[in-house]
Amino acid sequence: MYQNILVAVDGSPASRHALLEAARLAPPGASIRVVSVVENPMWSIPLEQGVVFDVELMHNALLKSARDIIAGGLDLLQAQGVEASTEVLDLFEHDNSLPGAILDAAAAWPADVIVLGTHGRRGIKRMLMGSVAEAVLREARLPVLLVHAPDAG
Repeated sequence: MYQNILVAVDGSPASRHALLEAARLAPPGASIRVVSVVENPMWSIPLEQGVVFDVELMHNALLKSARDIIAGGLDLLQAQGVEASTEVLDLFEHDNSLPGAILDAAAAWPADVIVLGTHGRRGIKRMLMGSVAEAVLREARLPVLLVHAPDAG
């Protein structure tokens, strides 16, 4: 049985289902940690030449969004009778990829299993957008449970 369950969330329906699955997976006395990753806006926002934006303002907005997503995840778990801890993984301060941040958090905690949602993209959408879930699954040295979005094929 898994005692330390790390759930990575992004506010999507897939991550909501991952939270519910983690609650079902957790035996009595298990610990769940809900994490959300804040990407560095300088890496993740495509800009046209000459476009300027306030990096600190964008960073603060992304942090607030991650905290809101985590708070919603905690509410969902508490409604299931499950307590959890949280962590915002801020890539603004660390040179890491989104999958790398999840894997590093799992190793540092240490998690017994990682649970995350997958959007189930196929074909060109998967090729263009990539897959955090796929990268975590490929690089993980511990079990990973992927939970499909409700409308995923």
